Formats: sequence, structure tokens, C-alpha cells
Amino acid sequence: MPSTSGSTHSIDTAVDGNVSNVRWPTLDHLAVGVRRWEDAYPRFVGELGGRWGYGGVAGEYAPYQLVYGDGLRMEFIAPDKPGSFMDRFLEQRGPSPHHLTFKVPDLDETLADLRRRGFATFGDSRTDPIWTEVFIHPKASGIGTLVQVVRADDETIVAEGAFSTAPEDFPRAGTPDREMSIVGMTVSDLDRAHDLLGRALLGDVIEAGAGWFFATWGRGRSILVREPSSTPCSAGLWEGTSAEGVAFVLFGDGDLTADDLAADPARLVRLPDHADTGVPVWLA
Repeated sequence: MPSTSGSTHSIDTAVDGNVSNVRWPTLDHLAVGVRRWEDAYPRFVGELGGRWGYGGVAGEYAPYQLVYGDGLRMEFIAPDKPGSFMDRFLEQRGPSPHHLTFKVPDLDETLADLRRRGFATFGDSRTDPIWTEVFIHPKASGIGTLVQVVRADDETIVAEGAFSTAPEDFPRAGTPDREMSIVGMTVSDLDRAHDLLGRALLGDVIEAGAGWFFATWGRGRSILVREPSSTPCSAGLWEGTSAEGVAFVLFGDGDLTADDLAADPARLVRLPDHADTGVPVWLA
């Protein structure tokens, strides 16, 4: 999400001084709605070792990102004004996953492909050439979670000084930095989800079975997708997650695959539920 802390833009693929404008579509981050920034600190900093990436106020909302290794990051978004869209989201759903962000090298090309495949988009923003974006509504995508597709000029964003320092109350990580590995998703239409993730957004579908598939955009950037009747890897992994959309996040070796999890389900440990973020978390 864009941020106005020190600049009118956030920095997404550039963290700790490493700048990398994407050359192909990539899964960039998972965003979660929270009531206050600090609500995510105990779980995602203290227990999981997230490092500060950036953060700031962006109009009526305030996002910040945590870094885990070189893969997928977590973004937490709090409302900054009463009656904002995040206020409405939290009132309706409580703290929970809000959207998945994919970065692409050419937004026009990706948008044309999305439309050819029948995916309606909204919120097309082209006013700023260094940050352009469109969204795919959960009902249009078939995956049950809002999708943000972004083209960002990271080198220019860094040059503008978009990084912000951590707030004074940001805690020291209580554990060695863990690596984000897999996002689990329950979808209403498996074929449509495959068309979106594996074709329009060019995820590499490396494994599949009855009612599920596994797509990856590189180390630590993978999604395990299933329809409600399927329980790939382990039935326990999906327990209590029948709703469509993001079902869980899994921290472990960034190269883990569905076959790895299925081969040794005993290695999976679920952390206690955390009401302030609403995201089921597994460790491998």
C-alpha cells in the first residue's frame, strides 16, 4: 500500500537498501487490518521476529510492513480517521487479512490479460507514474480475498526518501528472524483461482492434486490453494478455516512445498489464536 510518511509513496520491494524493480509478476505482501499498529507487535515481532520495513500515514489509513527474510512480507493497516474504509472493514470483519499485493513490471499488460480472462478490476489509479495500481474484488477473483496489482518505480521511490524509521514503541524482536513460507487459501472456484494466480499473475504451479494446487513466485512467496472439500497436506492444517480467502500463514523454510508438508505433518505446530490480528499462524 502507498504511504505518505516522508513521501507520497511506500517502498515495497526495496528494504534495507536493496532495490529491485520487478521484472516479472511477484507476490509481494499480505496485508492485515488491525485497530492499532501495536496490536500486531506481540505475535509478528515478538514471536515471529519481524523486522521494521517502513510505515506511515496515507490519508485515512496508516500501513506499516514487517520483513521476514527475503520473501513475502506482512503489512498491517490501521484506520487513521473515524469512518474510514478500514474502520468499516474492522467493524464488519474484525482484525483479519485484508488483501494480497502482487507487483508487476507492466500494469497495462497485466490489466489487459486480466480482462481477457474475464477478471473485472476497479480502483484503477494512474495519476502518479511511479505508483500505479488496480484491484480485483474478492467476488470477481474467486479467491475470497482482495487482490492489489501494482507497478512501482522502486528506485525513484527510494531516491525520494520513502523509508521511515520505526516508532519509539516498536519492540525488539524476541526471536531470531523467521522466514515466511506459505499462505494458505480457501477458494470458491479452483479453476478461476488457477487462471488468476497461475496464468494472469504468472505463478509457477509446481504441485496439484484433487481440489488443490501450489503456486510459487520464488523462495518464501508461495500460496497453497484449495477448494473447501479438499484438505491438502494435513486435515488439521485447515481446521476451523472454512471461510473463503486467506486461511493461514506458515513460517518455515522458504523453499517448503506442499509435498514437504504432506511428508511430515507432525512437524506443523499451530500457534495459539491471536484475536488482535485474526490470522492463523503455523510453524514448520
